[in-house]
Amino acid sequence: MSTPAPPNALRPLAAAAWMLFACALFSLLSLCAKQASRHLPWHEVAAFRAAFGAMFIVAWGRARGASLVVHDRATQWRRTLAGTSAMGFSFFALSRLPIGDAVTLGNLTPLLIAVASSRVLEERAGGTLGLSAVLGFVGVALVAGAQLHAGSAALLGVGSAVAGATCAAIAMLQLRRLGAHESAEGVSLHFAKWAAVAMFLVGLGRQVVPSLADLGVLVVAGLCGGAAQVSMTKAYGLDKAARVGAVGYSGVVMSQVLGVLVFADVPSVWQLGGAGLVILSGVVLVGGALLEARAAVVARAPME
Repeated sequence: MSTPAPPNALRPLAAAAWMLFACALFSLLSLCAKQASRHLPWHEVAAFRAAFGAMFIVAWGRARGASLVVHDRATQWRRTLAGTSAMGFSFFALSRLPIGDAVTLGNLTPLLIAVASSRVLEERAGGTLGLSAVLGFVGVALVAGAQLHAGSAALLGVGSAVAGATCAAIAMLQLRRLGAHESAEGVSLHFAKWAAVAMFLVGLGRQVVPSLADLGVLVVAGLCGGAAQVSMTKAYGLDKAARVGAVGYSGVVMSQVLGVLVFADVPSVWQLGGAGLVILSGVVLVGGALLEARAAVVARAPME
């Protein structure tokens, strides 16, 4: 049986917990993908990540007795197509940029979600959205500017990261449309298996046989990705897209730390400042949403 949904009052807290767990797993995934990209083409790393992730989801879903079937097929396909595009752009960016910068640029996603969710999902993102957007975009500009000296390959990585963030925002909005009534395992499996096929076809004829060490790294990346996908899907099914997406800024800190510890990618002052502004924009966004929610509760109290 699948896990029962928490009471309404606890849904935002449960969504935040699932998203934090997903961020930790995605950070480990980025670390593994960056390491594998040193020896393997980006599309092959993405294909292995998706394939091993799909295997994990099948095993996890069957062990828990969760359904692997999605009923809203049209929305699911939109989510899968957008998510596969986001994966391709993101893995290409990760092969061209330091891990911290790639993840920071990818965190345009929550801002794009917040801007779009009020129109697409008719969810209020809070009155601080404008300030949050300015902070976030300035932060991303600082990170991108720090790559100007690295040449065209790095700039292409920057553009790819931004394109990936845009596609990811579309995918997350579709996750919110699917909601908690769909199985997180089923939704994640549909995406993972078709993403694996797509990435394999993109690199057809250009694959490289991985070493045992690289294969081990790819397996870990796939397992982290599969678990993270399920966790993220659960999070977006439980709470507003803008608020859940903003929690994803914690992944910037995790990835920056991992980049320093593992790859000695010590960020410059500009990179740290940009990452700090991106994180601050998320704090402002969440703070505004929480203040609005509290004000709404207070306003209803006399009538109850």
